[in-house]
Amino acid sequence: MFLIITGNGKGKSTSAIGMAIRGSGWAKKTAMAFFDKGGSHYGEQHTFDLLQESISVLRFGEQRFDEKTGTFRFGVTDKDRSEVARGIKEISLLMEQGYFLIICDEIINCLNLGMTDKESVLSLIEKCPPETHLVFTGRNAPEWMIEKADLVSEVKEVKHYFKKGVKAIKGIDF
Repeated sequence: MFLIITGNGKGKSTSAIGMAIRGSGWAKKTAMAFFDKGGSHYGEQHTFDLLQESISVLRFGEQRFDEKTGTFRFGVTDKDRSEVARGIKEISLLMEQGYFLIICDEIINCLNLGMTDKESVLSLIEKCPPETHLVFTGRNAPEWMIEKADLVSEVKEVKHYFKKGVKAIKGIDF
């Protein structure tokens, strides 16, 4: 089964993390793969460290956010592209290992930013075994991807404090 969590609102990754916790709570083989989220400053990692027996956590990406300065690195490098390629290869291997739930957080953004191509992402969707639930998150899921999905949830931004100049909040945004 192929599921998408998309939209311009805050909460896509948080929703996916909730799915990972729910799956692991039922002793289902679960993997949470973070694409384009390198570094160790994410609060959820502390919880995943406690759940390492239940949830396989993988990170593919260079660090983009500098917690000290509150700044974000934009742009795409060759290293960013190679990290996404490494992630796609690892997800393919997980599919062969009988996982119930595999979450590919921010993989849609990686596609939209040119860190990977449609063929690579499409191959993950098409080779996904029927017993595996594959979840993609990220803004602006393309129409071809939405058509392939069994479930699409859209998170809509109504209002956001970033637009008032508030910086990322530890414990809420990372």
